[in-house]
Amino acid sequence: MTTQPERLHHLLDRARRGVILPAEGDTLAGLVGELEQQLDTATRTKNIYVDAHRTADRRADALEATVARVRQAVDAGPVGSCCAHLIHAALNPPAP
Repeated sequence: MTTQPERLHHLLDRARRGVILPAEGDTLAGLVGELEQQLDTATRTKNIYVDAHRTADRRADALEATVARVRQAVDAGPVGSCCAHLIHAALNPPAP
């Protein structure tokens, strides 16, 4: 049994030489259609991952900004030393 790429190359070779039969032309069109569907699926999947990555980047930026504002408020505001210590500890958890 031949693989899809082998069939495709065989049919393309016959088409280039101008000796393709009508049934082979139909088969070639079907293979091209399958490849177009695969490309479309791959493109949509890539776009989903790109969008998810961008969303994750925006969330990370927002979280970093929140942490920076909390640090600034703790360092500048009237927070007792005990509370400031607890907040800094929460912002800087120990490494696993």
